Amino acid sequence: MAILELKEVTKTYDDHSVVKGFNFSVNEGELRCLIGPNGAGKTTSLDLITGRQKLTSGAVYFDGENITKLLERQIVGLGVGRKFQVPAVFKELTVQDNFEVAQTEKRGPFQNMNPFVKKNDRSRFNEIIELAGLGDRLNTPAGVLSHGETQWLEIGMVLMQSPRLLLMDEPTAGMTEQETMKTSEIFKELQGKHTLVVVEHDMSFVRSIADIITVMHQGRLLAEGTLTEIEQHAQVKEVYLGAEGIS
Repeated sequence: MAILELKEVTKTYDDHSVVKGFNFSVNEGELRCLIGPNGAGKTTSLDLITGRQKLTSGAVYFDGENITKLLERQIVGLGVGRKFQVPAVFKELTVQDNFEVAQTEKRGPFQNMNPFVKKNDRSRFNEIIELAGLGDRLNTPAGVLSHGETQWLEIGMVLMQSPRLLLMDEPTAGMTEQETMKTSEIFKELQGKHTLVVVEHDMSFVRSIADIITVMHQGRLLAEGTLTEIEQHAQVKEVYLGAEGIS
């Protein structure tokens, strides 16, 4: 069953359409990669899903509910989490403090006083710390982490809010090869437990994680399919991948 659906979504600025009648559907538990040339409309589509920008026309559905007119914070409250291109962490706080801030934001004041909630939170905290590989960095200020560690911290902070849908915008940008490999392992661990939509330009990373790949071009859906199908798609090779395909 689809957890996320975009139906004929269009976003126009001053008579220029950045997203044009885009249709997109992702099933629960799926890991979907969204690729395409710069300016194809990928990040704008994430903005429209999360309510950061408003649609010109069309509709966005999350778990069957039309969320097109909801505020950004309301959409987060439904279970939609997002990691941005530039990590949004509190650099002056320690890794542990960053995680705890993210965790507290999800709860109300009465939940914060509930010992059963706190016990469950501690268990989830430990799981996410292990997943992110930051157990030995808990007392380290976020501002001195490596680029990869900062990205993993933000991924962990999003996970602290228990989202059903995770939107990841270029999570491996600027990472070393080793950091990219570890990020691939993190995403594979999340697969099935959460639904992931990953915007990415690193095609080797896409190869390592993707179930289904969606290709955007000039604001529209160009192609969708498995890795093999996308590599063999003539138009995708022409406008984006080139003759060599996904390396």
